[in-house]
Amino acid sequence: MVLGVRICGLVAAAASAWLTLHPGQLVPENPPQIAQAEGAKDSPWSYLPPVDAEVVDSFRAPEHVGAPGNRGLEYEPAPGQPVRASAAGEVVFAGSVARNRFVTVMHGDGLRTSYGYLGWIAVAKGDWVVPGQLVGTTSDRFFFSVRTGDMYLDPALVLSAGRVRLVPHGEPVGRSRLPAAG
Repeated sequence: MVLGVRICGLVAAAASAWLTLHPGQLVPENPPQIAQAEGAKDSPWSYLPPVDAEVVDSFRAPEHVGAPGNRGLEYEPAPGQPVRASAAGEVVFAGSVARNRFVTVMHGDGLRTSYGYLGWIAVAKGDWVVPGQLVGTTSDRFFFSVRTGDMYLDPALVLSAGRVRLVPHGEPVGRSRLPAAG
């Protein structure tokens, strides 16, 4: 819980600094009215899970830039599932990176969410999205990350609806990462 409070403080500080240096860039001239998600905390910013699928690989912070780790949550969706915006914000990137489709959304609290390995992209750079709006569809896998500046955060800490569940991931017989019982 202390970590969550510290992250909220960092996010507030980052958002304040960003808005001071870039006034008016995060919010369009006539922003849509945004209702707080059911079950959200006291914060006006609430993040919803982007897909309805099982998490197969959780967040593992890298020790330093370039070090191994998992900078988000990896899901195992059915191909073609809808991917929805986790919170309101401006699409700051929508396109391909190394032949994979990604969308990145900048939110008013200073966080950026990225939606990766998309089968199809439904938004364009500069679009304003609202929570739950379609941003694309999944391919045979899906990646979701949350950043403040260049620092990656555990997405499970900011998701406000539902629960992130880790489930055993099926592996071919004889290739288990777990030691044999006995």
